[in-house]
Amino acid sequence: MSWNAYLREAVATTIDCRVFSAFNANVDMVISVRPEDVAAICRDHPELLAGDHSRLPGRPVSTPGHFLALLEECLAAGKSYYDIVQAELGEWFLQYFPEHTEAMGGQAGIIANQMAALGGDAYVYNPVLSKLQAEMYDSRVKFPVTIEGALNWVPIRDGVNSDWTKINYIFEYPKDTSYVFGDRVVTTVRANRIILGTRNPLAAMGFSEEMEAFLPEVGAAVDCGFMAGYHHGRIEGRAETLEEFIQLSLRQLTALRSGNPNLRLHCEYLPMSNPEQESVLLKALIPRFHSFGINEAEIMRALDCLGFAEEAGEIARDERSFSLYQGALRLFREFGLPRLHLHNLGYYIVLIRKPYPVSPEKVRQACLFASAVNGVKAKQGGAVPWEAVGQMANVPLSEVGMSQLEAFAEEARQVGYPITSEFTSTGIMEREDHICILTPAHIVPNPVSTVGMGDTISSSAFAAEVSLGIGGPR
Repeated sequence: MSWNAYLREAVATTIDCRVFSAFNANVDMVISVRPEDVAAICRDHPELLAGDHSRLPGRPVSTPGHFLALLEECLAAGKSYYDIVQAELGEWFLQYFPEHTEAMGGQAGIIANQMAALGGDAYVYNPVLSKLQAEMYDSRVKFPVTIEGALNWVPIRDGVNSDWTKINYIFEYPKDTSYVFGDRVVTTVRANRIILGTRNPLAAMGFSEEMEAFLPEVGAAVDCGFMAGYHHGRIEGRAETLEEFIQLSLRQLTALRSGNPNLRLHCEYLPMSNPEQESVLLKALIPRFHSFGINEAEIMRALDCLGFAEEAGEIARDERSFSLYQGALRLFREFGLPRLHLHNLGYYIVLIRKPYPVSPEKVRQACLFASAVNGVKAKQGGAVPWEAVGQMANVPLSEVGMSQLEAFAEEARQVGYPITSEFTSTGIMEREDHICILTPAHIVPNPVSTVGMGDTISSSAFAAEVSLGIGGPR
């Protein structure tokens, strides 16, 4: 079969498993950063262009000066950025950036909505659920509550438990656009985003003490789960130190799986502010998951944190499919994972440990399905309904992916890896302890939004794989 034939088969994949996600959800205030908006700030507040507006490490963005200095730095470097912001700055942001939209944000929220839109049975848990947040969920999503000492799954809008809403201000900027900061002109080298989020101690990245007793029942109700938010590293009042947070998280993961030995859990990477603590957290938690997701930029950070400077440096020097594979393999073996999914612009690399309950051909099918879902999302935004996925059936996979497939085959042969003559038409390479599946993916020019694309790819691929693999290899 050709790659086009694989794709046409993949878009018909159905999500017929029960999908759970936790913990982080918020309202994304997506803001388009236009040159005229920056000009207006600089005109009204020339004092912000001079002086030292740096912050102490770990302190939130709390003044317009902090923000403008950060914005200039990120635009110049073309880098993404995440930090905490004082909620009081929100009104100031909206005064100077009038072009904005509100959308579901946070990995747990995005994944729950996407799984419901694809027809899966979607379940979500958020420690704090406001009425505004609940209204941003697909009405088909279920939420756990306790009623008279028993666990009940209710429609999401019946699960409201707070008046507070976490808001992430997402500043998106395009490539090749010039911004003027006084006498300095910055031209962006790539499209990217800056995320500044409000925070509430109650919005913990873990299950509440009340819910913890029901975790075996939660796990028994679902087939796969997506857990996000461990990068916070603490829960105020319950797990103040990293070690306490790790022990709480491990205890809850064990309880979640205790009611369902077939439950498969995925963790999507998010960086911590402290690399040393991140190394401790990753080593403790990631081996407890069945699957781990990461992108091409994040993997360099993770490798550096763990002391794998050679692999990180090679990706930084020459990012390509083979260097990304070598870095992914290092993490895969370090954590002893059954599955690792590295998603990059134009292609995905998935490593699965032998023996694996799903055939590599079905893993490839799931990846192509995820590419199609993400392609529709890039074109129209929001959660993609299953009925829309088929529109990508005849959209060619990217030239980037196809060329990286060829380049991988050539480089792997040179180092003696078991590359067969069929590799460029299958994307499958089998080694002694694992199988590598390299799948070309779509690239949609000028996407409507880049927020949540990694989460969409990882969750769609893993849920499709679980759906395809229920009952064993097929």
